[in-house]
Amino acid sequence: MNKIESLSDLFTTVGCDVSYYDLGRNITKITPQQAIQFDRKQQAYPFPFRQHAWLACLLKMKNTKTTAQNTQDQSVIWFIKMPLDEAGCLNLGTRDHFIKSIVDKILHKGEEAGLSEALEDNPYAFKPDQERMASFHAILGKDLHKTQSHYFDDVIAYLSSDLTDANDGWQTLGLQGIAELAARVNEDKYQALIQKAIQHAAKPVVSALCHALEHETLSNQLQDTLIEQLQTEQDALMQASYLRALSRADLNDTLLLPLFGLLGSLTECKDDDLHPIAALAAKCPHWLGQNPQLMRIIMEKLAHREDGYIAFKQIAAELSQHPEAKQPLWALLRSGHASPQLAQAVSYIFTQTPKSVQ
Repeated sequence: MNKIESLSDLFTTVGCDVSYYDLGRNITKITPQQAIQFDRKQQAYPFPFRQHAWLACLLKMKNTKTTAQNTQDQSVIWFIKMPLDEAGCLNLGTRDHFIKSIVDKILHKGEEAGLSEALEDNPYAFKPDQERMASFHAILGKDLHKTQSHYFDDVIAYLSSDLTDANDGWQTLGLQGIAELAARVNEDKYQALIQKAIQHAAKPVVSALCHALEHETLSNQLQDTLIEQLQTEQDALMQASYLRALSRADLNDTLLLPLFGLLGSLTECKDDDLHPIAALAAKCPHWLGQNPQLMRIIMEKLAHREDGYIAFKQIAAELSQHPEAKQPLWALLRSGHASPQLAQAVSYIFTQTPKSVQ
């Protein structure tokens, strides 16, 4: 029990090996080096999202003999949400409080029972939504070389069939199978099926697949297909889905020009426009940081809405917490070249009593 000064110390004390995944903006495996650096506050947390580290910790007892085939079954997964300080590092006070809140629970109940029950009623625990949970289990299963679920076979069978409007086989598909297909997007034998799905599958399947693809690095060919779909799509929710799938793509002219076309006029922002704007702010803030004109269009559109600046405040709060977007955002909001509507929106949010954004 001596000198538990980090999460790694805690897991070592109770006899666990730990692997970390970030579940914030995207699902990303954290390297051992990154884990050491953020855990001991040598570096900022590498994937901040809404001023927190959203961690999935895969814990395996060191004295349990396992193979890649059964590791996931014999392990415990903790989902913990740790606040970050102003420098983007783990808040050490709350981290230490987290450690103290569970250490007795683990050590006094026996190792395996303690691990399973340690996060019960813990204020730092969180539960991922259904889509994120499916994607995490799909990515973890692939990393551990697990066999896919039977839901995966159902998805492959559906996509291998004739995807006409009359084909309603999609209605029985499981979200887990779609996530498992997305996790294998860079395997040659599935690439053609994913291309076919994006172009011809029922919209609910396409949307779910896009949301799962946001965690992956996509081929140029698949990016081009998604951009083509984005350019012809009229449904705002589907536009947001395509943007989410493209969120890890580089912001080049091939993507930038369709984005300008999608956003349209600076002086008009209908309710439907909020869906792609929210997707850009939540999933692609790095694009807005890289292209000030894209940032300006979004904030001008929001400033022209007649909703009491609700959407403007929410998007500004989202972008102000992102390392790449916050400086360009503040440069825009302080600019002397803003429209009267944008200047008024900025004045409003700085003169109102701050309220938390849900």
